[in-house]
Amino acid sequence: MNIKLRVHNLVHKCGTGDPFSIADTLGIRVMPLCLPMNIRGFFVRVMRRKYIVVNENLSEIAIAVVVCHELGHIRLHLGYGYYFDFSGTYYVRSKREREANEYAAHLLSHTYDVDSSLLARIINEKQPEPKLVHQILSEFATTGF
Repeated sequence: MNIKLRVHNLVHKCGTGDPFSIADTLGIRVMPLCLPMNIRGFFVRVMRRKYIVVNENLSEIAIAVVVCHELGHIRLHLGYGYYFDFSGTYYVRSKREREANEYAAHLLSHTYDVDSSLLARIINEKQPEPKLVHQILSEFATTGF
């Protein structure tokens, strides 16, 4: 699966790389709610309506990372029941989480002026190391760009 191309096509289709505008264009409502701190966000369908629920206690950039990650699940995995937890001690070894993290990294590169050689390494590698992608997204979410 060429995730980089899929992100590029979505950005071209929506005319923007902003994850919030993309969600709106796709008919997905982003809802900030009070969640436990170990859950940053998740995607859910309720009566055929789509929602990305994000923890309202996160920073603006952390919310953007979560929305990008959940858009990855939606676009790559039909988006059923996933949540994003980027705490430093938690890492899920699964193909779907790896792909959603990689999708988020590519989407973030279209929107934010990221001055990081590590993110460039993710973007340029065909199969980036999943744990490295997870760590970089966690760092961006906690410290910003």
